[in-house]
Formats: sequence, structure tokens, C-alpha cells
Amino acid sequence: MIKFFRKIRYSLMSENKTGRYFKYAIGEIILVVIGILIAVQINVWYGNKQLEEGNKILLNKMLTELELNKARMHKIANVGVTRWPSLKEAYKNCDSLLRISYRGLKTSDLDFIVNGRFSAGGSYLNIHNSIYEELINTGKLYTLGSDTLITAIKDYYKRCEREDLYNKFNTEDANKGYDLMEKGLLKLELDYHMDSTKFSLDNYPWYFNPSSEDYQNMQIGISKISGGQRSNYIKMNQIKQYTDTLISVINKELKQSQ
Repeated sequence: MIKFFRKIRYSLMSENKTGRYFKYAIGEIILVVIGILIAVQINVWYGNKQLEEGNKILLNKMLTELELNKARMHKIANVGVTRWPSLKEAYKNCDSLLRISYRGLKTSDLDFIVNGRFSAGGSYLNIHNSIYEELINTGKLYTLGSDTLITAIKDYYKRCEREDLYNKFNTEDANKGYDLMEKGLLKLELDYHMDSTKFSLDNYPWYFNPSSEDYQNMQIGISKISGGQRSNYIKMNQIKQYTDTLISVINKELKQSQ
């Protein structure tokens, strides 16, 4: 093709047709510019296509992580994990023990006290966020999709970061409750489970004495444990709802990009 255009130029020059030569030269320049523009558009289209496909992969990976977050929040809050009860069961058992303590502990309450599940463990959030961290560190978040999507993602992970701080505070508050009961209720439970055949409430005079320090520490401790676990229960169910909302936004974005 280049040889063909070159032959035309030489022919026009040799025939001394300057006017026609300049017209031809301008036309050739226009053709070159059009070719460059087409090539640029193709490159842009190809680049956008690659970006779109890469974004779909990232969004689907994020959906996988969000489902893991949702499942974790639901399990800890409402089902329980391994040997630990759910937060819901634990804080309700704490509330029941607190009410019982205010009407006065009885011998018949012992079975509930030593076998009741009052702790759901540490119950930390441990949010999966590796894809979000990748998006932030690489700057890909701001080319991921619509402004609505980007805002929803940022809001979700900022909210999770804030809730994580509250979660740790609530858990620490519950742990303070255990510290208060260490020499009273927790020692009673330990002794019972180590050897229930030799266990006797006569060895724990505080059990029947609401004015004693150990009895009152049990009430304060149970109250702290209940409050911390109840707050974490509410927070985790809220995160589950936030996760559902973000999943919906991502699925909508993916559907629109098809």
C-alpha cells in the first residue's frame, strides 16, 4: 500500500502537477490521521474491555468474601461455633441468671448455673476484606464501576472497621465481667466439673448471701457479660444486613455490565 501511494506521488511530481500533488498530500495526511484515530479507538475499546473483565473478576471475588462475612456473622450471633453457644443464647442465659440472683439463689438453681452456657467466646468479627485491601492498594477501586458501587463499597468497609472497634470494646467489657467472678462463680463451676460427687454448696457460703462480695461480683460480672454479648449480637446482625445490601448493589452492577 505504501509503495502504491509513493508511486502516485512520484508520478504527480514528475508531471509537475504541483496543485494536484498538494491535494493528494493533504488527502494522504487525512487518511493517516483517520488510521491513527481508528487504532487509538481500538486500543481504548480493548483496554476498556480488559478493565471490564478484570472488574467482573474482582467483584465476584468480593461477593465470595461477603458471603463468608454474612455466614460468619449469622453463625456467631444466632447459631454458635464449635463448643460455644450463639451470642443470642449466651446473653439470654446471662439475663436469666441475673434475674434468678435477684430473687435469691437456691439449691435447685445449681444445675442451670454449672451447666448454663453464659459465654459465646471472644466473638471477634474477623471480617474478610482482602479484595477491598487489594482495590485500595492498587487504586483499582475508583475504576471498578459506577459511583454508586464505589460509594457502597467504601461505606461498607468503613462501617465494618468502626463496628470492629465497638466489637472489641464490648468483648473487653465482657472479659472484665469474668475477672470479677473469678474467685466466686467461676471457682464454683470449676470445682463442680472437676468432681461433682464431692461438691457441696456448704463450701460456698456466698451462694446464699446476696450481701457478700462474691455474690455481688457475680451479679455485676454477669451484667457486664450480658451487655457485651448483647451489643455484639446486635452489631453482627447489623453487619449481616449491611452485607446483604452491598451484595445486592454488586449483583445489580454485574447485571448491568452484561
